[in-house]
Amino acid sequence: MDTDPISAVTPDLGIDDRVTVRHRLDDGSATDVVGWVVELDDDRIRVQPPSPGADAEPVTVARRRIILAKRVPPAMGGRPPHRVSAEELQLAALPGWIADSEPLADWTLRYGNGFTGRANSCLAVGDPGIPYAEAAGLIVERYAAAGLEPMAQVITDSEPDLRLRELGWRPTYVETTVMAHTLNGLLESQLHNGSDASAHASADRVRIDTELTEDWWQGYLKYRPIPDHPTARRILINNPPVGLASVRPGPAAAAGSGSSEASRTEAIVALGRGQVTRDWLGIAGLWTDPDHRRQGLATMIIRALARWAARRGARNAYLQVATENVGAVAAYQRLGFTRHHDYCYLAPPSE
Repeated sequence: MDTDPISAVTPDLGIDDRVTVRHRLDDGSATDVVGWVVELDDDRIRVQPPSPGADAEPVTVARRRIILAKRVPPAMGGRPPHRVSAEELQLAALPGWIADSEPLADWTLRYGNGFTGRANSCLAVGDPGIPYAEAAGLIVERYAAAGLEPMAQVITDSEPDLRLRELGWRPTYVETTVMAHTLNGLLESQLHNGSDASAHASADRVRIDTELTEDWWQGYLKYRPIPDHPTARRILINNPPVGLASVRPGPAAAAGSGSSEASRTEAIVALGRGQVTRDWLGIAGLWTDPDHRRQGLATMIIRALARWAARRGARNAYLQVATENVGAVAAYQRLGFTRHHDYCYLAPPSE
């Protein structure tokens, strides 16, 4: 088998490599399958195509039927982040962190029982469909009825930002920078900076669950001490696909797979959350236990979520960081993330 198309690929293909395989069908015609290698032996290759929801069923191809095999970039290509407007990215991020909501034309009023500013503010992107003064009054009215402080999330220097400021609304909460990167750039940089073996070893330390487990929740509470209420839990798993990544002190199961009960008895020392909307992976909730920092665990989690999201059709990734957190901004820049846009929260003038 040393002359077949699989053997001709250099370096050798391995599990989790993304490939395109052209092969013969029973009627003599040819077809292609593109996806990730999940099994490879002397007789066959099994390739898992991308799927927007749960993992797709792998396609099995006998090696004797293969006409051409080629390694391809680790994620699908597409429009790079810098060609996506701030408004479009904000709308893609909207389902990624939300509980209850109601529309106001293009705007969205979000209610999350006080859990985070994003989930408890009006996303003011686009046209409210009514005069700005009326829209501002409606925000105040709706949030007062919900027992929440009225806030609008606006892209810095956008029309809603300027128009609400003209009505006396002023910055509150924290200014945020949205950073973005292509999944290919994020994953290929790992391969270029280290061996395939080291990349897979890092991935094997990360577990990704699609349901909120109690130990992940307890780890999240160390990152963000909050009342344990159902709304926060709902936001964390709302609008799948959602991946809840975690690392424990010892070697754990591979990303996306089950782990032994022994490994799950160890406390989580790093975690992060990913959510896919259309072709965007939103990364949030990154946390590392202080006793385990400077070991690259957050980077492991980011890249594991990138691999997980690529299989679900994502092409780009975004994350959000407090603009004043220059250390975090610099750390993400080292991974290749660049500033896409800033946003802030505005509150109405006091009576």
